[in-house]
Amino acid sequence: MSRVTVPPPARTDLPTRRQALLFVCKAWGLRAIRFWRDARDPQRPRAHAPARSLREAPVLAEFDGALWPRDEADPLLVAGKLQNLRVALRRLDGIEVPAGAMFGFWKQIGRATRARGYVSGRELREGCVIPAIGGGLCQLSNALYDSAVRAGLEVVERHRHSRTLPGSLAEQDRDATVFWNYLDLRLRAPFAWRLEVAMDAQRLRLRIRALARAEAALPLAPSPRRANSLVNDCGSCGQTECHRHAGPAARGLRRTWWMEEAWPEFRRHLQDQRGEGDRVFGAGGATLPAQAAHRRIAQSLAWRYRRRRGQALPQVRLAQLQGHARDLARRLQARDVELVLPQSLLPFLWRDGELAGRRYAVQMTALPMAALQDELDRAVRRHPQCASLRDFRADPQLIEDEWQGLLGAQTWLSPHAQVLELAGARANALPWVLPPALQRVPRAAGAPPRVLFAASALARKGIHELLEALRGDEVEILLPPGDSERGLDPGRARLRRVAGYAQGLSEADAVALPAWVEHQPRALLSAIASGIPVIATPACGLGEALRWRRVEAGDAEGLRRAVRDALT
Repeated sequence: MSRVTVPPPARTDLPTRRQALLFVCKAWGLRAIRFWRDARDPQRPRAHAPARSLREAPVLAEFDGALWPRDEADPLLVAGKLQNLRVALRRLDGIEVPAGAMFGFWKQIGRATRARGYVSGRELREGCVIPAIGGGLCQLSNALYDSAVRAGLEVVERHRHSRTLPGSLAEQDRDATVFWNYLDLRLRAPFAWRLEVAMDAQRLRLRIRALARAEAALPLAPSPRRANSLVNDCGSCGQTECHRHAGPAARGLRRTWWMEEAWPEFRRHLQDQRGEGDRVFGAGGATLPAQAAHRRIAQSLAWRYRRRRGQALPQVRLAQLQGHARDLARRLQARDVELVLPQSLLPFLWRDGELAGRRYAVQMTALPMAALQDELDRAVRRHPQCASLRDFRADPQLIEDEWQGLLGAQTWLSPHAQVLELAGARANALPWVLPPALQRVPRAAGAPPRVLFAASALARKGIHELLEALRGDEVEILLPPGDSERGLDPGRARLRRVAGYAQGLSEADAVALPAWVEHQPRALLSAIASGIPVIATPACGLGEALRWRRVEAGDAEGLRRAVRDALT
């Protein structure tokens, strides 16, 4: 958009306050007329609910448009527009309109107010681009009108913009302006149709699906219009006496970090990448607001209550994560256009539409749930009797929400090699942070060699493979505190509990973790830092930069050879 200063509006003889009052009176008069007409009209629009019956129907028309203008005097107004689109999308995406029913833009999304989450965005009004609550919704109405025409829907009501901006749909007469509630966009069709709307950090995408099709209601470009080059923009306009003038915003766009999972690798990345205007919540950055302590107490009480009510641990954990996600969403502002967020909150933020129109990086603390369950299923086929391999199975919709959120991410941040392999071009490899070396305790003369099993003694961590590999050998297996698989036979090997990982590492001659799943191998990192031989599977994610011996999950014979080599 060209930044051109034009003369003030022609009504310079009216005082500024009178101009504003006159506009408000006209608007409310027209709204009253609209209310009266709709109350008498039995065919008036109704709000339509999301449904799934037409989810697989053919696409009749789709729209794909850029969200950020090439030249914008105030990027914060564009960020406000994105926030307004985010709020509106929640009322539009996935709705299905029955055959013959009327769709009304304002009836579907409701009035744009601050109380409903709308903020100041860029709006074209009376020839000026100004900040207004709900500004930017016209980009959505433009896309909907253009797609409706292509899909053959009947356009019952549509209004053109008063000014035509260069490069806009208005130049091709494919625009539809809306202003609550007397300038509306209303559609109807003799068949049922479905609306899908989504946006990423750069693009707005809209689709109309239906099982039937009619002829186009109007030609796509019946009367191309000439763009108006002289359009004031409040971000650069010099007409400070105008009643619409707001001037450029004092604050700019911002990146927000949410350090829910404060791994050392993520804290170091924050230190390296944190910008001057970045906002950080959680460990490694700024402290949370004062009420966060009260929130943590409430979450702890809720955790105990759900456990006493008999809820399974995964269900309790998911409820807690959903609460954290809502806490983060409440703190986000329109100018938070870039996020760094933990993987655990991703599916909930994606499901609630908070990530639409934002760039974001994900701190990956685990395999995606779909890949994780595939690994557990592979282990179940090897050990069908182990209940611990079947105790994590997530809701399919949650798995899908996480995967779609990961596909929309700009970057996957992780030190875990197996996770990074799945990330492809999104991978941002963080180096593992090695802890200080531990002082080791020499083995007494004549004592058997000792191997530390560096995890809870569960099947998913490979305890059965280690017991099978060391069957009959004069090797003592050190087990740290934690859960153990039921049915372990101590007679198959020498098992000894140690007080903690530090004691086990100080006594161990080698450390083994033949895990099927392992996301945070801290004990292995400590062993590497202390010069202790490490035997692990690729599931531990150590990568090629560290020194360790590789075995495949489930390969007891390969594990036997690796342990013997490490002990000699």
